[in-house]
Amino acid sequence: MAHQPLDDLELDTLEAFLESDQVHEECQNFVMAHGFLTALSICPASIADEQWLPVIFEDTPTFVSQKEEKQILQLLARLFVDIKKELESEDGFLMPCELEMSHTPEELSELQEWATGFMEGVFMTESHWFESEKEEVIAELLLPIMVASDLFDDEEVVQIRSNEKLTHSCIAQIPEVLTDLFLVLRTEPEKRPMPHKNNTSKKSHGKKGGNKKR
Repeated sequence: MAHQPLDDLELDTLEAFLESDQVHEECQNFVMAHGFLTALSICPASIADEQWLPVIFEDTPTFVSQKEEKQILQLLARLFVDIKKELESEDGFLMPCELEMSHTPEELSELQEWATGFMEGVFMTESHWFESEKEEVIAELLLPIMVASDLFDDEEVVQIRSNEKLTHSCIAQIPEVLTDLFLVLRTEPEKRPMPHKNNTSKKSHGKKGGNKKR
């Protein structure tokens, strides 16, 4: 049977469940889960459901029935496939949120939540991202997502965030960066694109250059 992308009703059902009282208070919401699964889709290693589901849920949800449990797990698995297929297509990657930062430090924008989920996916599988010959390119490509997330406070990320115009220019690159990351990590060397150039930085960033806030 051919894969069926999630429709609006199914997306609403999944989003509502991830924000319900049935899940742990630290459970990822829909946009965070989307970012997390996007990172896992880009990672060249295959990650089993048993590995990533507990990260999304934080703790086992309180399902009202086995039917609901099966439905929610299937929706998440299909969302994972949807994201993979979108990355594999030649169309531009469609973000599930607006490319904008929060105007108040107390509350994250959906983009910041998405980027936080994405970076959690990178941290979970970082040994597959930072191979020696790819590390510099990957670190450069990750910079816009690092800027959008709320996980780093190294000097250069903070400097970019302090300039609204620079921040906007940086985060606007995220859809293109995702495609580049997918190509760099998932294609043969001779087919890989030239590294995407960030206008916001001349330095490399990544697990060695950023200070993760926890």
